[in-house]
Amino acid sequence: MNIRKTTIRRRAARTLLIVPALFCLSLAGCGRNPDDGPGPEPATWAGSAVADGLLVVTHGGVGSPPELADGCRLAADTGAASLGAGAPALEAAVAAAVALENDPRFNAGTGANIRLDGRTIQMDAALMSGDGRFAAVAVIERVRNPVLVAREVYETPHRLLAGDGATRFAHAMGFADEIPSCPEAEAKHRRRIARLLRGETSIDYRNFDWRKAWNYPAPIPTPADTLPPMAAAPGPETGDTIGAVTRAADGAFAVALSTGGTSITLDGRVGDVPIYGCGCYAGPDGAVACTGFGEQIIRSMMARTVYVLMENGMTAREAVRRGCAMFPEEYSLGLIAVGREGWGVGANRQMAYGKAGAR
Repeated sequence: MNIRKTTIRRRAARTLLIVPALFCLSLAGCGRNPDDGPGPEPATWAGSAVADGLLVVTHGGVGSPPELADGCRLAADTGAASLGAGAPALEAAVAAAVALENDPRFNAGTGANIRLDGRTIQMDAALMSGDGRFAAVAVIERVRNPVLVAREVYETPHRLLAGDGATRFAHAMGFADEIPSCPEAEAKHRRRIARLLRGETSIDYRNFDWRKAWNYPAPIPTPADTLPPMAAAPGPETGDTIGAVTRAADGAFAVALSTGGTSITLDGRVGDVPIYGCGCYAGPDGAVACTGFGEQIIRSMMARTVYVLMENGMTAREAVRRGCAMFPEEYSLGLIAVGREGWGVGANRQMAYGKAGAR
């Protein structure tokens, strides 16, 4: 009788958790919920059943072209090697994320986006372990690997440090004071500013007077700021937030995210990455990492929503598909997940990814 009561209480608790998430999806303008069926196949969709053993899945950010998959596979291999050496799931997720931060082709760490003023680089990073512990940094500057700073926050009494306080904490913990810029990020910034000045803005900036709201110390950029011409020439976009999800051989899960955010934002903008349950989530039934249009991911509580689908018995592969189907098509979204039965990758745009571990 006690066992039956416990089971009923657990089911009731799961219902209480999933209903608010679906309510948020409804408010966000989503036309679907998990009961509407699987929905169309996403532009990027992969995964399989892997019931036992260590597992690492990484992504290079929604929008990243397939030719960047080599960097994602290297990061996944790095995480798998860490697991193989006996490291916990969290340390492996961080190791995989660091590998992506150190690759200037991705929008994190070394390759982080430069913001509107052409000078500011503000980054977010977060991690979570399957036991529910979460830590993050937001709008941190002058460090090369923000996910490692988030790992240090994980050992403090706090869950989130932001802005100058996060930067000073990083330097106090021994991280070098450096601006993580590179030619790839500078060229990408010039291309984006050129499009902005031509009026080719993202969805939410089309009716927004960003000049009036300008809050950077530097003046508003001019067409001359897109020179030299070669720097503004067409080139591959490098996607959005990077992420890694892991499953250790003992069945423990973890996730790590890192991002340079978007170029076309006001000073101090915070996306979904360091917001609990939005950019990432991990628990005893799996781990989820998101990438895409941060403001919409926040409104959808997307990472927690996808996790609850797995918690209620859905495979990781099907859960990421459902997540994409529930998201408004006009906004970009990418998802990776690992669960007890396997792994999944889904995105409504192209997205480079990697997988390593048990076959």
